Amino acid sequence: MQQYQLNIIRMHRQLEFFQQYQQRVGALIGAEKAKRLVNQSLILLTVGGNDFVNNYFLVPFSARSRQYDLPDYVKHLISEYKKILMVIPLFSFKVSCNTKLKNKLDNVTI
Repeated sequence: MQQYQLNIIRMHRQLEFFQQYQQRVGALIGAEKAKRLVNQSLILLTVGGNDFVNNYFLVPFSARSRQYDLPDYVKHLISEYKKILMVIPLFSFKVSCNTKLKNKLDNVTI
């Protein structure tokens, strides 16, 4: 079987990188200015764009496709995304849409 190398940075690691970025900016312009800069910025967070392709369809007989049928995998991904949305407010930037997104995810039915 062919070995697939995927360069994936997990979401928790991406959030760690973002914290490191904020610390570096804070070291350059000061913590208060850095906080203001981040809080006034548009921060786009996307999740799941590659989860189906990389973890379900790309690798023949992937662990995920053997573990879940497609509707159950969708439910699994949604539950994982909910966890991410609950962690994000712990970071030092504002998340104004967190509650709206959580409510939408709570109402998803498959």
